[in-house]
Amino acid sequence: MRNPGKTATVSALCLAAALATVWILSLPDAQGQEKSKSAKKSSKGAKSRPMANTKNLDIKADQLSSAFTRDAEELAGQYAEAGHLEKAKAILESALAVNPQSANIQKKLDQVKEGIMNSNDYDVEVNPARGWEPSGAMVVENRPLRIRVEGAYKFDGGGNLTAAGFPSKEPATDMVLGIPCGALMGAIVDGAKVGKPFLIGESLDFTPKEGGLLMLRVNAPSGNKNSGKLKVSISGFIQTK
Repeated sequence: MRNPGKTATVSALCLAAALATVWILSLPDAQGQEKSKSAKKSSKGAKSRPMANTKNLDIKADQLSSAFTRDAEELAGQYAEAGHLEKAKAILESALAVNPQSANIQKKLDQVKEGIMNSNDYDVEVNPARGWEPSGAMVVENRPLRIRVEGAYKFDGGGNLTAAGFPSKEPATDMVLGIPCGALMGAIVDGAKVGKPFLIGESLDFTPKEGGLLMLRVNAPSGNKNSGKLKVSISGFIQTK
């Protein structure tokens, strides 16, 4: 996993530079407002002092903004090539804050985010006849991950049913309400705390609100006779046991 402390430092430095540039760009307007107030306070009949021409200052501000954006793109590219995608993402986000209209920066940022989502790829097989099983992947709070599922299986609910249908009283052993029958689902377990089951289906990109061990299970009644296997690929911000 990447060092979040170093990432935060790089992000903070870039953001400070971005804010400094924005502050400089705002100076002409601020000075104009102050001179406008001074003009209102001037004595009746006195002529207002003409506003200074800031054309040269504006050019310097644009040059500063362009230089920061150019250097940020170059540094982000070097971090990306070195495999430090999170640092590259932080720098590009700071550059985009300075130049929000830059399609080139946005494109590079999207590419880095996609690279993060596809990193740390980890595969696990799910037996659709079993209950909740650990995936072996630890997910991180507020960090994105991607889940992709391949394969097919034969669904066989097994047993005899009454007019009440499949049981749905106990999620740990029976059906989970609100998730399609037969769909792959997940849950995050952190010690004794078990998170609410969520739908995965064939694919899912999401950012968990809590960290912990990712559990997997097909939403089928207990005692089912399902057969086959599903291959689940998990990537992004994960740790594997």
